[in-house]
Amino acid sequence: MGVSGLYERHLTNALNSQEVTHFFMECGKLVTFSKGNALYAPGEVSDKIFCINHGEIKISRSTNDGKEIILDLLGPGAVFGEVETISNINRKNTAIAKKDTILHCVSKSTLEEKMNQDPRIALWIVNKISQKQIKTENLLENLLFKSANAKVANVLLDLAKTHGVKNDRGILIDYLITHQEIGNTIATTRETVSYAFMEFRQMGLIDTIKRRTIILDQEALEKVAAD
Repeated sequence: MGVSGLYERHLTNALNSQEVTHFFMECGKLVTFSKGNALYAPGEVSDKIFCINHGEIKISRSTNDGKEIILDLLGPGAVFGEVETISNINRKNTAIAKKDTILHCVSKSTLEEKMNQDPRIALWIVNKISQKQIKTENLLENLLFKSANAKVANVLLDLAKTHGVKNDRGILIDYLITHQEIGNTIATTRETVSYAFMEFRQMGLIDTIKRRTIILDQEALEKVAAD
């Protein structure tokens, strides 16, 4: 078995989702943040990791001219803050509560202690960091090589994976997100996103109900995302 095979085998021994939840409940402290409040900002010390119990968190970064770039939109069960904490670097991004949010936070010292006691926790952290690296590479590929419609389609498909609810019409993205926020995610304008939505509706790919999007034809939307 090669090195990559051994690596994959060890990752299968990492914590599963239920064990991750138990880890945060057992070792973490419960904290609350009101809508609009920041958990951390660039330059702050990275001394804890977080797991969302209830609510939504937006991870973003500002450009030199003050424009917001949204890096991630997270919901219940999502873990964040681990990369900088493990890497011993200050925060690079801003984390803001999109709505009233309850989180479990585990201090860096507790995390390191538990990693030494249970290698499976360390493997889980490695897995998380690897997944985020792949996600970052995919994001860069989309920004550099994809058309505007393909970028918007990718955002909708990603949201469907984390917030999708199947119904008799397709997949309801049960997550309130504005066209401006989608634009900030893919470095384009609100108008460009709105035009893509109009085209997708005309093609029968999506519909919008009560400010939420329903994917009517996932296969066709995936083809748009691949262009």
